[in-house]
Formats: sequence, C-alpha cells, structure tokens
Amino acid sequence: MAKQHLSVCPQCDRIFFRNPKVVVSALIEDSGRVLLILRDIEPGRGLWGMPGGYVDWDEHPQDALIRECIEEVQVRIEPLELLAVQHILMDDEGIVLLPYRARLIAGRPAAGDEVQQVGWFRPDGLPPLAFASHRKVLQQWTQEVLARGAA
Repeated sequence: MAKQHLSVCPQCDRIFFRNPKVVVSALIEDSGRVLLILRDIEPGRGLWGMPGGYVDWDEHPQDALIRECIEEVQVRIEPLELLAVQHILMDDEGIVLLPYRARLIAGRPAAGDEVQQVGWFRPDGLPPLAFASHRKVLQQWTQEVLARGAA
C-alpha cells in the first residue's frame, strides 16, 4: 500500500496527521459463555458483537471500556487483560481495536443505549457477528474454552 502524503498548512507548516480512532471491546465470560450485544446502530445494525465503543480523547481505554459496558449492557465490569491489539482499515478510516478480557462485577446484563438485546453464547453457538475483528477475538476465545474443556 502506497503511503499517502500528509497535508501541511502553507502559512505555518503545521502538519495535519491522519490518526486512527481508538476503540475498545469487552470479552466478558461466565461459565464458558460470552456476553454479546445485538447492535441497534450502524455499522453492523442487526448483527452481534462484543460490548464496546470509541475512546474519548481525554479518557483512558480501560475507563472507556467500563463506561461503554454501563451504557450498552448496564453492568459494571473490571478490565482484566488486554488481548491482541488489532489495526483495522474501514472505508477511509484507520481504527485501533483494544479488546480486553473483563469480569462482570455488578448488575444483570440488559439492553442499554444502541443495543437491541443482549445474550450469553457458548463457543459452538455464536450468532452472526458484525465485525471481523470481533470474530478474531472470539475465535481465540473459542480455542481457549475448548482447550480448557479437554484438560
């Protein structure tokens, strides 16, 4: 892929960088099941995914994860572990996905903002997913769950 040239202001030489947006997602597991949301917004409306969303400019990613889980599934979580970071090109936009393994610490999952419904899913019964990036995280999770079951 050819590098694009950055825009520069001719008056002050300021460079306009095209920075990626930062997104977090939560892999919330309980008894071999994962909590997913049925999206009620685009992109991916009507498909399933992990709870999460954009990190605000003044927000730590773990704080964004906690906020998004309160907004979307009305639960409090504790971020436990950062999983494999992904770089995604979507249309003309760069996205850095920070998926976290998280633990449910308070509340009962229910549909909140931007969500049609929530559900717990086993590795062998995952629904149609909105994003390939979520599929990648859940494939790794499935392998881990199956390995634990065989042990």
